[in-house]
Amino acid sequence: MLPVAVRSIIYLGMDVHKESITIAVLPDGAKTPTRLDRLPNDLPKLKKWLDRVAQGGEIYACYEASGAGYVLHRALEKWGYACDVRAIAHPQAARRAAET
Repeated sequence: MLPVAVRSIIYLGMDVHKESITIAVLPDGAKTPTRLDRLPNDLPKLKKWLDRVAQGGEIYACYEASGAGYVLHRALEKWGYACDVRAIAHPQAARRAAET
């Protein structure tokens, strides 16, 4: 029997605003984010960015509940990425959410 490859997990904490999304990237096992990117709040550009990041592992994302609503959540779920809307958006909150 061949061993099953285990994909690493990449946690994303997103700060969502009308014009931009700032994303902290926390790979599994890292103690602090390894990357902080600011993107325009544009779904096609975000999908392209997520697809690149997802080449390194399975994405678990979260963002803070706000006036942005659930548009982003629905888009990430449609694209096949796990996403929670939380009271506090921090990559470690995404890790804790994924572990529950």
